[in-house]
Amino acid sequence: MAELKNNKTTLKKTLNITFYVVLTIVFIYAIFGLFSNKKLNSVSFFGVTSMSVLTPSMSGTFEKGDLIFVNTDINPRDLIEGDIITFLDTLDINGEPVSAYNTHRIDYIDKSGSVWLFYTKGDANEEADFGYVLESEVYGEYTGKSISGFGSFVEGFTGFLKSSLGFFLFIVVPCLALLVYEVIKFMKVYAEYNVQKSKEDRVKMQEEALAAARAQLEAEAQLKAEKDNKDQQD
Repeated sequence: MAELKNNKTTLKKTLNITFYVVLTIVFIYAIFGLFSNKKLNSVSFFGVTSMSVLTPSMSGTFEKGDLIFVNTDINPRDLIEGDIITFLDTLDINGEPVSAYNTHRIDYIDKSGSVWLFYTKGDANEEADFGYVLESEVYGEYTGKSISGFGSFVEGFTGFLKSSLGFFLFIVVPCLALLVYEVIKFMKVYAEYNVQKSKEDRVKMQEEALAAARAQLEAEAQLKAEKDNKDQQD
C-alpha cells in the first residue's frame, strides 16, 4: 500500500514538472517568436541588435563565431574613420557567395559628394574591401561588446525557432502534451468522483435499509404490545 502511494506521488510530481517545463518551452518560443526579428545573420530582440560573425576578417577585434552587438539607431554622418560599421555585403562562405551583414572598420570616408561614401577594411585582411558603402547602406555601428563563440548558437537557435520544425516541436508538441496532461488529470478526478459517489450511494442504501428494518421492528413491537394489551383486557 505504501509503495503504491509513493508511486502515485512520484507520478503526480512528474506530471507537474512536465506541465511547467512545457509552459516554459511555450513561453520561450513565444518570447523569441513574437519579439525577435531575424534578418540574415542579424537578430533584433527587444531593440537590441546582435550579429553572428561569419568570417575571420576581423580577427583580433572579434572572431568568427562570436556574437557582436550593433547599434542601429545612428546617423551615418556622425561616424568617423576608425569606427566599425555593419552593412549588407556578399561574403565568401566555404567557397559560396552568401548575402549577409558584414562588420568592418571604416578606412576612409569620401565626403566630397552629396552622399557620403564609406570605404572599409577587415582588421585581419591585407587589402581594403572592394567598392564602397553608401551612407544609406550603413546598417549600424559596432558597440564594442561581444560574446565569444555565442554567435553560431544564437544564429542556429533563432533560425530553428522560426522554422516549421521549431514551431512543431515548441508549439504543437507542448500543446499536445498539455492536452494529454489535462485529459489524464480529468480522468483521475472523474474516477475519484465515481469512487466517492459509489461510497456515498452504498452508505445511503445501508442507512435506508437500517431505517426500514428499524421501522419494521418498531411496527412489530407495537403490534405485539397491542396484542398483549388486548389479551390482558380479555
